[in-house]
Order: sequence, then C-alpha cells, then structure tokens
Amino acid sequence: MKKLLFIFLLITSNQICFSQESFISKSDSKTANQILSNVFEDIESSIREGNVTKLSKYLGTQTYFSLSNGVNGYYSLNQAYYILENYFNLYKVTAFKFNQITKDKSNPYATGIFAYDSKGKRSTSKVYISLKKIGDKWNITQLTIN
Repeated sequence: MKKLLFIFLLITSNQICFSQESFISKSDSKTANQILSNVFEDIESSIREGNVTKLSKYLGTQTYFSLSNGVNGYYSLNQAYYILENYFNLYKVTAFKFNQITKDKSNPYATGIFAYDSKGKRSTSKVYISLKKIGDKWNITQLTIN
C-alpha cells in the first residue's frame, strides 16, 4: 500500500511540474511576443518620423541594406547611421506602416509601405525588415526599401 501511495505521489508531483513548465513557457512566449511587438512598433514609428537616431538603436555591428537609391551591402553601425540619414534626407517620409509582422522567434520580420516625397514627386516603396536577437537585444539584420 505504501509503495502504491509513493508511486501515486511521484506521478502526481511530476504532472504538477509539467503543468507549471507549460504555464511558464506560455507566459514567456507571450512576453517574447510583446517585446517583439514593441520593437516593431518602435521601428515603425522611427521610420515614419524619419528619426535615424531612434532607429539606430536597433542597428547591429553589421546590417544589410538594399535601398532604392542604389545602396547595397553590409554596413557597420556608423556607416548605417549616415546611410539612413542621407536616405531620409533624399526621401522625405510622408507615411509608413507595417502591413505584415511575423513574430517567429528564430526569424522575425515585417513588411510595409513607405510613402515619401523626393524631388517634388510623391511615391511609395515596399519595405522589408528582419531582426535577430543578439544577447538580450533585437537587431535589424536586413533593411530593404525598394
């Protein structure tokens, strides 16, 4: 009888532990999704404002750019800052909004429409941004505006 009671308690305690782990995982997942949502919201507002300083906090040591003004390749943080500053000076943002955000933990990305004025003409471009978590910080690994 004692052996049966011991086995029952052992099984029950393992089920409780598994239930707690599942709860923690779901909770952590919700937190991770909220953090990603906040990062994408901050990036979206940075682009909408044409605010390179605010956007640059998401640039890593190597960011890949493919921009409509012919800039292509990997750039350091300092280079990326000035490339974006020049880009936003040439293409004055009139509106920007992400229309799709994928919060996959291994490869989160977003796409959107970038509306701008350049040399007296209004136009739009498609935007693609991918992120990668380095340490405890999300960095932009690719920024495409074409």
